[in-house]
Amino acid sequence: MDFQLDDEQTAIADLSGRILTEQVTPDRLRELEADAEWFDRSTWTELAKADLLGICLPESVGGGGYGLFEATLVCEQIGRTVAPVPYFATIVLGALAIAEHGSNDLQAELLPAVASGDLVLTAALTEGLGGLPPAQPSTTATADGDGWRLTGEKTFVPAAHLAGRILVPAATGDGESTVFVVNPSDESVVIEVESSTNLEPLATVRLDGVAVDAGAVLGAVGEGARITGWIADRAIAALCATQAGVCEGALRLTAGYVSEREQFGTKIATFQAVAQRVADAYIDTEAVRLTARQAAWRLGEGLDAAESLAIAKTWAADGADRVVHAAQHLHGGIGLDVDYPVHRYFRWARHVGLALGGSSTHLRRLGDLIAAG
Repeated sequence: MDFQLDDEQTAIADLSGRILTEQVTPDRLRELEADAEWFDRSTWTELAKADLLGICLPESVGGGGYGLFEATLVCEQIGRTVAPVPYFATIVLGALAIAEHGSNDLQAELLPAVASGDLVLTAALTEGLGGLPPAQPSTTATADGDGWRLTGEKTFVPAAHLAGRILVPAATGDGESTVFVVNPSDESVVIEVESSTNLEPLATVRLDGVAVDAGAVLGAVGEGARITGWIADRAIAALCATQAGVCEGALRLTAGYVSEREQFGTKIATFQAVAQRVADAYIDTEAVRLTARQAAWRLGEGLDAAESLAIAKTWAADGADRVVHAAQHLHGGIGLDVDYPVHRYFRWARHVGLALGGSSTHLRRLGDLIAAG
C-alpha cells in the first residue's frame, strides 16, 4: 500500500483536525465531563456543517461518497483531541452498515438525518465480557405476523442514550441470526447507562419483546453473522485509528512539557533517559498508526484484512498502553492532576484498547488465523 495520503484525504484530516482543535479545548472538556450526557453538541453541529458526518455516505443520500479509510482519518483526529462526539457509534457502527446493507427505503429514511447531524445511530454488538460479538447472539427474534419481536440484553453499547436507532443482531433460528434496526424510544426497550474508563456512557440495552416490522431488517433474514462481522471489522479498524490519535495527542503534550520543564537548570528533554522514553513512545505511536491504516485500507479495498485487524488491535492495546504510561511518567506529579489534560489520554487509551477485545483476544485470534493458514 502507499502510506501517503492523497490530497483529498489530507484535506479531510486537516479539516476535521482544525474543527476539533478549535472546538474541543481543555476548558470545554471540563464542562462536558461534568454533564452526564457526554456529548459536545456544538462540535457535532460544526462537523455536520463541514459535511464531515456525511463524507463517507453515498452521494444518493447527500453524502460525499468516500469510504471507511476516510472515516478512520476523522476517528484519528477525534482521538487526538479526545473529543466526546458519537462519530464512532453513528458513522462506523451505524451509518456505514446501513449504507452497505440497508434497503433503499431505510437509507433514505435515516442517512440524510445522520449527515445533517440530526440523528445519532449505534449498534449493540456484544452481550458479555468477551469483547468480540458472539458467533450466535443469545438475544432472540421471534416471527410475529409480518414482523418480529426481539428479546434479550446487549452490553457496552456506545451512545445508546443519544441514539435514534440501534442496530441489534438477534438469533432467528438454529445457528442463524439477523440484524434489526430498533427504535430505542419503544417502551419495550430499557437503557441503563454506566460510565466507561474515559467517562463515556456505555449502556446495557434490554429488549422485552420489542416489535419491529419487516422493513427493519438489515440485509436479509439469516445474514446476521455476516453483517455483524462486517460491522465488527470496521469498528476495530476505527478504534485502532482513534487510538493512533490518542497516542499522538499524548505524545505531543509530553514533548511540549519535557521541552519546557527544567531540573538542575537544564531542560529535561536533554536527559538521555527522557529522550529515549519519548523516542520509544514515538515509535509505538507510529506503529499504532501504520497498522491501523493498513487494516482500514485493506478493508476499504475489499482485501482480506483479518490478520491486519488482529495485528492493529494488538498494537492499539499494548503499544498505546506504553505510550500513555510514558506520558504520565514523564509528566511527574502534574500527570496525576485532573486539572491537567494528560490524564484524559490515559483514560481514553485504556477504554479504546479494551473495546471489542484487548490484546489477548486479538493475539489468540491472530494465532488461530496463522495456524489455519
